Amino acid sequence: MNIVFGTKRLGGTQSNTSSEKHPGRAVVTVEGQKGPKKSRRILFNTAAAELLSLEEKNVQNLVFGFVEPGADVDAEVLIANVATIQGATDEMVTYKTSKNKVSYGEDTSERGKAVTSSHMCTEIFSFLGGDDSDNLEFALVSFDPATSIESYALRSLTEETQGADDLSTPDVAAATEVVDEEVIETNAGTMTGEELYDSVKDEVLRAEEENPVLQSETNEYAEKEQPLAVESDWM
Repeated sequence: MNIVFGTKRLGGTQSNTSSEKHPGRAVVTVEGQKGPKKSRRILFNTAAAELLSLEEKNVQNLVFGFVEPGADVDAEVLIANVATIQGATDEMVTYKTSKNKVSYGEDTSERGKAVTSSHMCTEIFSFLGGDDSDNLEFALVSFDPATSIESYALRSLTEETQGADDLSTPDVAAATEVVDEEVIETNAGTMTGEELYDSVKDEVLRAEEENPVLQSETNEYAEKEQPLAVESDWM
């Protein structure tokens, strides 16, 4: 029995329909220009908040890192939760998250944890060379190189999606290639599917030549269907 006191809603269950644009995927939205004297935010959807251990009803401290581009290194922006960093963090510039989820904007009902910092939004757009006339979405992924800090990188959402599509194509081709070159064990030795088919076909043709039963049955059937023709020949 479930009894709920002190609510305006009588009966029924609360809808659990997700209002997120990318449900189940860790996405960070960096807000673009919003006009003078309007603060800009870095927004973390539910999956991104879980990766960074951003809990509702609590304020967390985040730090941002910048991977400087080099010969074999791309420019990247990293994010880490100060609570996961071992060692001194006093000299680090940290950014506080909202205590609870905040609204993304007037054109959507999505909500997420957020860091309010127009300065950091500007830095991210500038460092990655993006157009800050509109919001920019990033996939939040684990940063590969082993470091002393557990951090996550902002990756282009388009590139991450395309990369997943590209990985599926070689797998299909490889599977097709394996089927074409499949080796089958037979009494005559190992054969490919095509060789086995040709071998069986030859055996059937050879059996028909050695035992013309089918041909005889065909002739008898023709004789029964055309008695007048047989009688005319006999006469």
